[in-house]
Amino acid sequence: MILRAYLGRRMHGSIALVLAGFLTLFAFIDLFDEFDQIGRGQFRLIHAFAATALLLPTRLTELLPVALLIGGIWALSQFAQSSEFTAMRAAGLRPVKVLGWILGFGVPWVACAFVVNEWLAPPAAIQSQSLRALGGQSLIESSARTGNLGSGIWVRDIRREPDGGQVVQRFVNISRVNSDGSLGPVEIIEFDGQRRIQRHLRAASALSGERRGLLLREVQELRWNPYPVEYRHNELFWEGGIDQTVIRLAAGRPERMSALDLWRFVRYLRSNDQTADRHELTLWRRLATPLGGLVMLVLALPFAFLQARSGAMGARILAGVLIGVASHLMSALLGNLGLIQGWPAPVLALLPSALLLTLTLAVLTIVNRRA
Repeated sequence: MILRAYLGRRMHGSIALVLAGFLTLFAFIDLFDEFDQIGRGQFRLIHAFAATALLLPTRLTELLPVALLIGGIWALSQFAQSSEFTAMRAAGLRPVKVLGWILGFGVPWVACAFVVNEWLAPPAAIQSQSLRALGGQSLIESSARTGNLGSGIWVRDIRREPDGGQVVQRFVNISRVNSDGSLGPVEIIEFDGQRRIQRHLRAASALSGERRGLLLREVQELRWNPYPVEYRHNELFWEGGIDQTVIRLAAGRPERMSALDLWRFVRYLRSNDQTADRHELTLWRRLATPLGGLVMLVLALPFAFLQARSGAMGARILAGVLIGVASHLMSALLGNLGLIQGWPAPVLALLPSALLLTLTLAVLTIVNRRA
């Protein structure tokens, strides 16, 4: 127990120090990015610091696997260089027991990261984006990572009969989400079961709430019956399957959603006959994050068997950084390839960790025999 407590104290201290260093570095990078917005609209210096601070929970979950790897390498390499680990093994300490200890050390870290990722990071990211809206940035993130277009978000909504038959198919375009929660302009195109256009709505603004549907304002309505007839309304409530939650999820990045929100959004997309592969893969990656963090920590164990002559501390830490980068690139490559080929999302999420764990155990066995 004394050895376990001593090893754990050194491991936790190294991981905390590495994680703090990474968070500080990325906070400075994020802060410099926010400086470009100062002076635009109502965005001020205090908003830049607040937006940077609100991104720290997201950064923590992103950086923790690499921090576990580098912190573990740092602590275990110090044991190897001072021959403490050799003395422990000579006293009868088995590598299997050390492996169990290291897994136990990693559980609090990955559990804390999971809690932060689920309950702190998503609302903090939303508040950070709201602060950027003071400088004129849109709350809709349009990029290849989100799947949103420069014209805003497009949502498909299907109204079905009780027996499941399709009645109306609607396409909703929301150009902008304002900081006060209002939407606008909003465009809605409705088709019948034979894909004939029925109605076209164009609203200057709209409001969404917990109730499904949108309250449209300054509405121009075109109906085909069978010829187009135009109507104008100051306000019009559009009954649809879209609510505040769906808009918030569709406007943001999948990586910054909680697992529960991802699951809800995947269900919504599936119910409306839309592809949800990217969001489903992100959901499974979120669930596999604790396993990935533990694998990264276990990956540091073979460095404890290397003597001082096997390489300096800087070289070992550099090796850890390269391993972390290679793991991230492999996960991204497998994810993109799997989305193209239609591979199962659970396999794509768990395969990188499984490959790294197999490689780690094989290297650990070889190094243990040579030592």
